[in-house]
Amino acid sequence: MLLIGLLAYGMFIVGQNTVQPATAVTADPVLEQILESNSCLEKYDATLCAQLAELVRQLQISNATRADLVKQVKTLDEENDRLREDLSLFQQMISGNEESPDVELVIHRFSMEAGQLPGEYLYTLLLAQGGQRSKEFKGRLEFVVGLLQNGEEKFISLVDENASKEFPINFRFYHRLEKSFQIPADTVVKSLQVLVYENSVGQSILTKTIQLSRKAEDHVRKKT
Repeated sequence: MLLIGLLAYGMFIVGQNTVQPATAVTADPVLEQILESNSCLEKYDATLCAQLAELVRQLQISNATRADLVKQVKTLDEENDRLREDLSLFQQMISGNEESPDVELVIHRFSMEAGQLPGEYLYTLLLAQGGQRSKEFKGRLEFVVGLLQNGEEKFISLVDENASKEFPINFRFYHRLEKSFQIPADTVVKSLQVLVYENSVGQSILTKTIQLSRKAEDHVRKKT
């Protein structure tokens, strides 16, 4: 009867966790306390303790599976958003109804958000050729981050995997860039600016600055 009751309790915990966001993959503290080597054997026989241990193992497997499913669903949602955005851009190109048909190059999207790790930020840039331009665009990008560290405002340029401040680009129609950067824990990101250069032009031909949203700032403060 005790085993049946604990099994029912374990299934209740699994069902309750299924409708809640996945956090840590752990068994229920009540069951873990019962299964402490001395505590369990003092109250119950070895067979019952073994059955209880198997129950906890199954609960852990179930929680781990649920956590993996939540991550997969989130990844699919993000990929679906990117595909929807690409589809919208393609439809604009085909119909020729771009917002700026006479502009050779436009920033279709530029965004930044806090990552999962402390001090990590993710940024996305989507460039698109406007009008009827059909030749390849050859140039480079530069990203400048506005920081606040110990009350002092600073501006630094991001670097790529080769420690270069220049991000070379060569594309036709559109180009998507998704990268991340990390800063010290005592530093706050305030803005991110992108400068677009064409190889034949000395000065930047396009620039845009975005601010970290208030919601994202609050999220970063909670994490730190």
